Amino acid sequence: LAYIAPEQTGRMNRGIDYRSDFYSLGVTFYELLTNKLPFETTDPMELVHCHIAQQPLPVHQLIPDIPNSVSNIINKLLAKTPEERYQSARGIKADLETCLEQFNTIGEVSDFPIATQDICDKFQIPQKLYGRQQEVEQLLTAFEEVSLGKTGMILISGFSGIGKSALVNEIHKPITKKRGKFISGKFDQLQRDIPYSAISQAFQELIRKLLSEPEITLQNWKNQLLEVLGNNGQIIIDVIPEVEKIIGKQPQVEQLGATESQNRFNLFFQRFLNVFCKKEHPLVIFIDDLQWANLASLHLIEQLISDSDNQYLGASQF
Repeated sequence: LAYIAPEQTGRMNRGIDYRSDFYSLGVTFYELLTNKLPFETTDPMELVHCHIAQQPLPVHQLIPDIPNSVSNIINKLLAKTPEERYQSARGIKADLETCLEQFNTIGEVSDFPIATQDICDKFQIPQKLYGRQQEVEQLLTAFEEVSLGKTGMILISGFSGIGKSALVNEIHKPITKKRGKFISGKFDQLQRDIPYSAISQAFQELIRKLLSEPEITLQNWKNQLLEVLGNNGQIIIDVIPEVEKIIGKQPQVEQLGATESQNRFNLFFQRFLNVFCKKEHPLVIFIDDLQWANLASLHLIEQLISDSDNQYLGASQF
């Protein structure tokens, strides 16, 4: 875990390629030169957060004898996004050979511009978003308001393929930096008869992430959920089956009429949601293809967004 790239944590919503290995190489170089890892925490979740959001102390600040150029090479390898790292092994090799040549010739490594021979030999479409700074700022502003305790919803529209999903994904990293949780679901035209399908999908993703956390953290989630759900946990399990893996088997609930059953579900789903909407970890839900949502799903979304008790909740929807 100490050597994985930010995109390998599963929290960045970005693809993994050969440049992830360059990050791991940077961690290895860092450790070889300083006898320390860039991030020395033993807590797995804290370590994941560090890889995503924290900058390690440059090696030349830890050991002043290390040349700035060597430190710059390692810093570039440890860049948070693949686009900022070296794009080829050839570029890394060229800079290391320059360091070696200088050391063999003059006995030291002087400053020189790195990555001048770093040319990618394959066509690579960057995952970085261009030309949408104003829209990104609006999303980030909305997220900042949610982080301060508000509830908000943003509707995003546009033609298919125009980059709506890429726009929303651009705020994934700022959310993670604030230890927020970002989940997503998609309504399907062919599943309009399934209530809450996209919401269920989003929370299944969240539960799977929770199941990867340490046992003591998982027990804390279990205690919080059981406290707010009481003997009504099966109501949530019926919609999000993965919840049973956290809270265990639950008793069946009393059968009610359609309206009463709907009201009961809305009440306990709101309590369930509030467990994850906290100041220390605000929640953002991304719902795609809202036009295919059925009436029950729309009513639930309306209730969650309009309820003043739901703080630290944000939703972006198409």
